[in-house]
Amino acid sequence: MFDSIAQVLDQIGTLTFWTCMSVLVAIDAVAVAVVIRTRSRELVNRWTARFVAVNALLLGAGLGVPMTAYLARSVVIAVAPSVEPTIIQVRESAVRRPE
Repeated sequence: MFDSIAQVLDQIGTLTFWTCMSVLVAIDAVAVAVVIRTRSRELVNRWTARFVAVNALLLGAGLGVPMTAYLARSVVIAVAPSVEPTIIQVRESAVRRPE
């Protein structure tokens, strides 16, 4: 049970990181292509703050979510050995017939 929780947390962190980084690269590539194509200084001045905000949001999510998932996974792995015998004992008592 705890192994599957740790695996899910690991997958969430990896998926979030690569999704955020892919979106970040795609948005920045589109922005660079538009600026090169239009060569408009007004366009750069108008959209720079928004692109910086989106980049900061994606970097924060892309680094923060995996870090939090890793910490939660570490807690699950650390706590699992002390909790697992209790869970097995409760499970066995629930399965037995009362005498």
